Amino acid sequence: MAFDLAVPPQFSRPNWVQIDLDALRHNARALALHAAPARLVAVIKAGAYGHGALQVARALYQLPEVAMMGVASVDEAQKLREGGIDTPILLLSAILPEEAAAVVRLKLIATVWTLEVASALQQEAEKEGIRVAVHFKVDTGMSRLGAASCEAVKAFRAISALPNLDITGVYTHFASADEDVDVTSGQISCFHEFCAEVEIPEGALRHAGNSAGALRFPKAHFDLIRPGLALYGVYPYHEENKVVDLKPVMTWKARLTGIKKIPRGQSVSYGGTWTANRESYIAIIPVGYADGYMRSLSNQGQVLLNGELCPVIGRVTMDQIIIDVTDQKVMPQLGDEVTIWGQDLPIEEVADLAGTIPWELMCAVSARVPRLYIDSDCP
Repeated sequence: MAFDLAVPPQFSRPNWVQIDLDALRHNARALALHAAPARLVAVIKAGAYGHGALQVARALYQLPEVAMMGVASVDEAQKLREGGIDTPILLLSAILPEEAAAVVRLKLIATVWTLEVASALQQEAEKEGIRVAVHFKVDTGMSRLGAASCEAVKAFRAISALPNLDITGVYTHFASADEDVDVTSGQISCFHEFCAEVEIPEGALRHAGNSAGALRFPKAHFDLIRPGLALYGVYPYHEENKVVDLKPVMTWKARLTGIKKIPRGQSVSYGGTWTANRESYIAIIPVGYADGYMRSLSNQGQVLLNGELCPVIGRVTMDQIIIDVTDQKVMPQLGDEVTIWGQDLPIEEVADLAGTIPWELMCAVSARVPRLYIDSDCP
């Protein structure tokens, strides 16, 4: 749903996430321009990193810069198909042989590297009298999914021989593109060597670059890039000189539901881990760990209130957090809007305070937090 930013949303718990689909499309175009002529596999697994997979897919699937969507499971893909998304969908994770029928029925592109799974897909494709597209994955150093380098050529040739399967893509995944230049350069070289050793079908797409790979390594652009975090407007590493102008897509908001004065020496929240060293004013925000606000932000987090940062004091509880507003230039009022993260308070900074990564924060925002969509293309 689109909504009017000038009118505060009304909820029984005033706590919501704004998803800026205009910013999402901006990021997709900016990333595609950076990696041109490569196009995008828009990674929308895990509910589009908490943004809402179907809404994100609908905002992106008609963009010429987007070649396909990437999801983690058949179930995720099925929801997109049921929602009317008919663009190619790549299954980035492994499937089991018994899922082959669903893959074929839903016209998905499975990731393969074992003959067992490929044969199951071959059997279903033959039964239906059709050809099925797959992407072959080679493990160049992540040591997770894909054929190990020493076995990849043999596995590729065996799968290529299956008559009803078309290898329409070949790819790998970087382990440390956000951290280690040498390791990533080595993976790129390994991928090049594999591609040179096998006979890749004409028109098959090569891809390797996740967000960090696409942003930091031009040699990793190949035919496609696979942005996840960057698509949602967040850099996957700390960098002052940003090569692409990304806009945050998710902004988490809430409104104050309580303000009170406490005396010096008064403790707050469970366990009394914060004690006022002066007469203080505190405010309550209806956001807690059941909403996805990390408990590790107890006495560590900050929120933005009336343009000023306010510290989270005491332990994060299931439904609420408490902030110190004593030093606010203007005393806050009941119902004032607070930014948990997003516009003007980068999620990267909140992740650092929580001792985690932006991916985890985004994915942790629970289903009970309403998502409100900003979309200039939606009247």
